[in-house]
Amino acid sequence: MVQLIEAIAQSPARRVNTKYGERTVIDAVRRDNGEKVTIWRGGDDEYSQKHVVQNARLTLTLDNKGKYSLVEDPNLVSLGTPLPDSPVPVRPVYGHVIEKPSDTDQSSLSPNQKREIASYIQDMAKLYGFCLNQAESLGVQGEDKRAIATTLYLSAQKKFSL
Repeated sequence: MVQLIEAIAQSPARRVNTKYGERTVIDAVRRDNGEKVTIWRGGDDEYSQKHVVQNARLTLTLDNKGKYSLVEDPNLVSLGTPLPDSPVPVRPVYGHVIEKPSDTDQSSLSPNQKREIASYIQDMAKLYGFCLNQAESLGVQGEDKRAIATTLYLSAQKKFSL
């Protein structure tokens, strides 16, 4: 069984040369018990080089063989994405009238679409609730619990294309 562990980076990620080639190393301290751990990643690991800085909050996994791995935060991956080279030209619109739907026109969605949306939202709420329970089972509280639950939720959405 894989465990999720919150940790703090002790220093920025660094690249080292080993007999297996270039690797990225992250030194961290577990928040739950203060144990110092080392995370080894590939030498071309741009994520760690860019986002793992001293005192950064990290989410790690610990597998049943005792190996730690870094869980990449999807919110950080999109940070620093460059803007387009040239802005998209916008043509001004004059005399445009926004029409308010009439009171009798509730929505352009069919009843089936409304039920499908409601069902999807209920499923996502159940998934997030399950993620909160899993985070709570790790013995963390407050902001840490929410952060772990959100990471689990986003990871599940990404992995299973939800």
